[in-house]
Amino acid sequence: MPAFTRRTGSIISDDAKQRIAALRRYPTIDTWRNPLTRSIARRLSNDAWRKTLGKIDFDYRFTAAEVAGVPCTQYETAGSSPEGALIFYVHGGGFTAGSAETSAANVLPVCHLSGSEGLGVDYTLLPDAYFPTQIDEVDRVYRALVEASPDRKIFLLSDSTGSAIALAALMRWRKDGVLSPAGAIFLSPSIDGKGASDTQITNDRHDPLIPSAGGRFVRQLFNFYAPNAKPDDPAVSPIYGKFDDLPPFMIHVGSREVLLGDAARLAEAAREAGVEVHLRVFDGMFHRFHMHWSMEEARKAHGDLADFVRTL
Repeated sequence: MPAFTRRTGSIISDDAKQRIAALRRYPTIDTWRNPLTRSIARRLSNDAWRKTLGKIDFDYRFTAAEVAGVPCTQYETAGSSPEGALIFYVHGGGFTAGSAETSAANVLPVCHLSGSEGLGVDYTLLPDAYFPTQIDEVDRVYRALVEASPDRKIFLLSDSTGSAIALAALMRWRKDGVLSPAGAIFLSPSIDGKGASDTQITNDRHDPLIPSAGGRFVRQLFNFYAPNAKPDDPAVSPIYGKFDDLPPFMIHVGSREVLLGDAARLAEAAREAGVEVHLRVFDGMFHRFHMHWSMEEARKAHGDLADFVRTL
């Protein structure tokens, strides 16, 4: 039973209400820094995310792969076609947990609905490696994909802290003149290591998953990720970077999230730079709700992502 009753609006589906009531907040940074508690928290988090795969009602297949020396997971679904686009996935998990497989419920539905195949990167988690190793690994995989199939459309998809890695890599590709993805999708993006978004305060008591403490949690997390860099370094916190000449963006976020402000600021920064940007705010939804495929709200969200992929 939840420690307290979470009130929900009447428009939210019954399935979403039940999930919101049962959600437990993510561990604090002290848990992730301690090697004893980190292993337990990582196992529990991965188990919970892996369980969401059990709700997927279409056939899919994982294949382990290595690209440019980096472990990856290939995704195929009943709707995927080798002639379609490729979804290049950078998973979240606070830099400390998750994998391309355990978080795959974020990417499998859009692959299925858009007729795309997918590839997720298993970048090195904290504390086995620190910034910028994760960006370097994503960078190497993407460049290898472009070199192998320069004519294939690739869509970058990331969620949570995976978006900090993905967006930093995207800005690196622009700087280095690497062929840009056809589009970039950001789900509940965490892209500000300063924790400066207003919703880090206003949504603090309403976010059922992320304990913000007015932005202190995210500041501690990003300091763990990049201990020798400034939190407003654009490679660490891409919201402080330049957005000129980037591909079209699709941004999804829930109205309950402390990261709502990060998503809104990302959309506005991209718009001001002349980037085609689409921002969707889902009423009552929580962090990474896309993983819960059986929910009506998640199905609609993945349908929107598939439309974005198909129309570019």
